Amino acid sequence: MPYQAQTISAAIRAAARQFPDKTCLCSDLRTLTYSETAQEIDKLVAKLKLIGVSAGDTVALLDTDSVDYLLMMYALATMGAVVVPLNYRQRAPELQYQLSHSKTRLLIAGRRYADIARELSPALDLGWQQIDDVVAQSGRLDSRTGAASALEFDCDADAAFAICYTSGTTGRPKGAVLSHRSAYLRGLKFIAEFGVLESDVFHITSPMFHISSINLTFTGILRGTTIAINSQFDLARTPEFVRERGVTFLLVVPTILAMMTERPDFGPDYFSKVRLIMYTAAPMNATLLRRIMEVYRGDFVQSFGQTEDLPQAILSAADHRLAFEGETPRLASIGRAAVGVELKICDDQGNEVETGSIGEIVTRGGTEMTGYLDNPAETARTLRDGWIYSGDLGYQDNDGYVFLAGRKKHLIIRGGENIYPVEVERILLEFSGVQDAAVIGLPDEKWGELVVAVIVATSAAIDLDELQTHLRASLAKYKCPDKIFVADTLPYNAAGKVNRAELQTQYARQEA
Repeated sequence: MPYQAQTISAAIRAAARQFPDKTCLCSDLRTLTYSETAQEIDKLVAKLKLIGVSAGDTVALLDTDSVDYLLMMYALATMGAVVVPLNYRQRAPELQYQLSHSKTRLLIAGRRYADIARELSPALDLGWQQIDDVVAQSGRLDSRTGAASALEFDCDADAAFAICYTSGTTGRPKGAVLSHRSAYLRGLKFIAEFGVLESDVFHITSPMFHISSINLTFTGILRGTTIAINSQFDLARTPEFVRERGVTFLLVVPTILAMMTERPDFGPDYFSKVRLIMYTAAPMNATLLRRIMEVYRGDFVQSFGQTEDLPQAILSAADHRLAFEGETPRLASIGRAAVGVELKICDDQGNEVETGSIGEIVTRGGTEMTGYLDNPAETARTLRDGWIYSGDLGYQDNDGYVFLAGRKKHLIIRGGENIYPVEVERILLEFSGVQDAAVIGLPDEKWGELVVAVIVATSAAIDLDELQTHLRASLAKYKCPDKIFVADTLPYNAAGKVNRAELQTQYARQEA
């Protein structure tokens, strides 16, 4: 096959040639240079072939974050196999569906997931292997010489690299098929948007099975950065890890930042060398931003996207600096179309709406998924002529900034009036006693649905009457919550987004 530039293997090969002695991957357990990373991948490919894995096979990974996890993912991609990153928080029936649907032949799992791997393995052609055993056995194989010799094979750039299952908060999860080319172009766009430096040290707090981690770790490889890996986010350990490793580029969700600010030891040491904090999953509220900026003087960027396509929109570092200087309205937005991205707001018929009108966010930029695995109907609904119909509702202002209104499926209809949860949540988070908030609709005989807010308060003494007064000052009466519940925490999925289905089930049962 002719040389294919936009593949995982081509990117790793190029980086190994350019930065052979530079640290590529590091954790508390091991550190590898770019040259060593390429050699480890070479040996893993040889071991995987001995196990019976071939190009085109589907192999699932189930483990927390580690150097071995990334090596395994890249080895599979290098040999032309397809990776299925599994959510380790899910239960056996959920994982079984994904293994069956993706026609997975082999499951590679961490030691802590051995029991569930054994339960799942009888249905798999090649059973399961423990990840550290495979890595250890591959280390005893002979390695070819040369820093970049590990990655001589390039599959077709349009071949599948990974099948990433959506969070599945409603119904069965869908398997988004991502190509090598889309991963490569996503990495280039991140480098351009964030000004990623060769000297950067990345730390990504989202799990490696999540799309943001998959894309950003590869972005780091593509640029030649160092990727510092901690097994899981830990409120006590992560700030210390960021300090120890000299992290300069930190990926978080706003919820993690809010949790950090509540700790008594929160201070400048949390971000000692960090120059850029990237956040995803939700906009940043102004109160939280100001609290962080009391101890952090670096930049923020927000990336908006989804498994099916990203980045779709970026709220830049310059936008955040303006927000900190008092220009706050745009902080509530997800930014403007990312580099090379066409973005429009459409009605239910796919027609572009007027500026300021709410509709579905639709994007096209060459980084979209190939489609949903074995699901032509959903693929046709979501992917049309290269355009991704995101399912997210929003509107654009005159300068092209996009403001979210929520998911189409989360729209609340109360007495015939449309209510977008994000609009109400934004006002809730402006109240000084509210740390976190989610708005859901619950069935009601009179109104069809009631507007229900679930909040996490910074103090048990929060005055709900004052909160309602605050809401009524900014929102039409029909948008104000009919009921407000105070909870200790909100349920989040792996993407860092509120699991609204779980909230609706919980509070519908409570009301009944």
